[in-house]
Amino acid sequence: MNEKSCDTRCPISTSLGLLALRLVAGASLALHGWQKFHDPSMKSQFFEAVGKMGLPASNALAWAAIVAELVGGVMLALGFLTRLWAFLILGVMGVAVFKFHAADPYQVKELAAVYGTVAIAFLFGGAGRISVDGMLFCKGKKGEEVPADDSTEKF
Repeated sequence: MNEKSCDTRCPISTSLGLLALRLVAGASLALHGWQKFHDPSMKSQFFEAVGKMGLPASNALAWAAIVAELVGGVMLALGFLTRLWAFLILGVMGVAVFKFHAADPYQVKELAAVYGTVAIAFLFGGAGRISVDGMLFCKGKKGEEVPADDSTEKF
C-alpha cells in the first residue's frame, strides 16, 4: 500500500467518524447477509430473484452477493482490507439499485443506494487509522511533523 493509504497525521476526529460509520454500516450489512445465509426461505427467495435477473451463473452470483454482504460487512466493521471489500460491496449494491430495483421507486432502492454510497466513501477514503488496516498498513509515525506546505492533500 502507498503512504496515502492511511495518514496518521489526520485529525483523530476524522478516524472516529470513520470508525462509527464502519461499525454501524458494517454490522447492518452483515446482518442482511446473515439473514440471506441463515434463513432457508429467505435464501431460496433470494436465489430465485437473482435467477430471474437473467444474469449468467446466477447461483454463483447469489453466493457472491451473500459473501459480500456477510463477510464484507464484518470486514468493513473491522476495517480490514477495507477498500477491497468496499469495491465488492459497491458491485453488489450497484446491481441491486440499477438492475434488480431498476423499475422500483426510490424508497425501495434507498437502502442499497445508501450502502453503495458508504462503499464509495470507504473505497476512496479508506478505513481511517482506528482500524485493522490502520494498524497494519499505516506508514506515518504519531510524532511525525507535518511540513507547512503539505497540510492539505493536493489534487
